[in-house]
Amino acid sequence: MRFFNDKDLKSRKRKFLEEEKILKELKDKAEFEKGDFLALIFAALITLLPIVLGILFLYYVITMHFFG
Repeated sequence: MRFFNDKDLKSRKRKFLEEEKILKELKDKAEFEKGDFLALIFAALITLLPIVLGILFLYYVITMHFFG
């Protein structure tokens, strides 16, 4: 009776290397269309800009509380 299969006995490094190889193959197959890069930039800005503005506002409020 086997409690483990071969996949469970692989080392973490070996699993990582295999997953990295598969990911590299998928990246090589993926092709960008004409507006994809611009869409990625806009998505990053929409996601990160409110967070950055919130942190700057919090910094401003704390600074004005102590020094204003």
